[in-house]
Amino acid sequence: KSPLIVLPDADLDQAVSAAHIGLFLNMGQCCCASSRVFVHDEIYDKFVAAAATKAKEWKAGPQFEESSLHGAQVDKIQFDK
Repeated sequence: KSPLIVLPDADLDQAVSAAHIGLFLNMGQCCCASSRVFVHDEIYDKFVAAAATKAKEWKAGPQFEESSLHGAQVDKIQFDK
């Protein structure tokens, strides 16, 4: 449960990409997933808007479909989390 800390002087696009990959890598089933993101108050609203836009663009689907970027969870236990 690794934290990601985003400060006001961060490159916002890079920070959003790092947060996105950090969370969604391996379907989020990674012990090093950035499941806690701490964003400085000065850039919080911009960060959240950009992160939400990026997440909406991420396509979930069958693992063998070329356009899928996020497949099924490993098992029912992970799915229920």
